[in-house]
Amino acid sequence: FDLLLGRRTYDIGSAFWPIAPTSSMADRLNAATKYVATHRPESLEWGPFKAFGPDIVEGIRNIKSQDGPNLVLSGSSTLTSTVLEHGLADEVVLAVYPTLLGAGKRLFDPGTPARAFELISTQTTPSGIVLMKHKFVGSLKTVLPDK
Repeated sequence: FDLLLGRRTYDIGSAFWPIAPTSSMADRLNAATKYVATHRPESLEWGPFKAFGPDIVEGIRNIKSQDGPNLVLSGSSTLTSTVLEHGLADEVVLAVYPTLLGAGKRLFDPGTPARAFELISTQTTPSGIVLMKHKFVGSLKTVLPDK
């Protein structure tokens, strides 16, 4: 897989994974090409990496049009909303942690259109995290009540 990252998520990862102890996860993340939405590509160091231009939607469409490994977007809530708004996600994996924070950042920006997904699989980790994999099936059909 390769990674699609917003700049803040890239910076968080670049501070940890290059110096993390060797593991299958660290090795995979460090080897993956990181496609980064950024206005400061000259400051990227955790590679391999490729910055894409100011048009995020066109940049993602260009990446997806090329042959290559699966493209995984992790974190990057602002980028996630853009990907979903423009129908650029083929699958969504939701990780539900057994923790209640109370308040926090919204997962989707206001105006993100409704989308329909079909459940493909679920997995529960030993720590209680539930991973739910969904594939995109189209726009959500809503039924409005008669007036």
